[in-house]
Amino acid sequence: MMVPRLILWLVLAAMALAALPFAAAAQTPSCAPSTNDEARLDCDIARASAIAGEGEQLFGAASEEWLRIVDTESASGLAYVYYVIAEGPYQLLEARSVPGAAAGNAPVCRLRTALPLDIAEKVKLAAADIAADPPGSYGPREVVSVNADGSRSIRLILDSHDIITRLKTGDSVLNFSRLAAAQDDITALNNLVIGVANFSGDWSCDAV
Repeated sequence: MMVPRLILWLVLAAMALAALPFAAAAQTPSCAPSTNDEARLDCDIARASAIAGEGEQLFGAASEEWLRIVDTESASGLAYVYYVIAEGPYQLLEARSVPGAAAGNAPVCRLRTALPLDIAEKVKLAAADIAADPPGSYGPREVVSVNADGSRSIRLILDSHDIITRLKTGDSVLNFSRLAAAQDDITALNNLVIGVANFSGDWSCDAV
């Protein structure tokens, strides 16, 4: 009677091992706490690349982009990858949703559309201004509120909703990590692109 149990155990173990790569792909780990902004940025860059790689496994490689924005986790539990691609006189937006551990059975979706000409021009101008005078790569993870007496309170955010931006300019690549609720030039650039995706009716989705 022991042999069938042994065979069953081996089969279950093999199935569990086979599922590990998929489980790892669906659960991009958060960065370990660090007091070094450079280490935090490096970790966020790696995390964004891992999410983009998961999107490529689902949808194939994206076209060569000059701007990539990775929203590491939306309220739905999905991560999103946004590529801005120059094609002739147009700026194309390709976006993918990537399910995370909290997304459940959410469908995976893809968008490919042209940025409206006025938005495309704003994106290019904002990117040019950033490239000419780059701000800090790793933005502060804090919320500043004004109290009734006019004083300010600062609350550090440890488990943050991060958006990672990669901007290619000439021969260089600039990387930025920002809290989603931040208010600066990087967030403004991100919001121009993400805003188009949020209101687009060109998404196509498939269940996973």
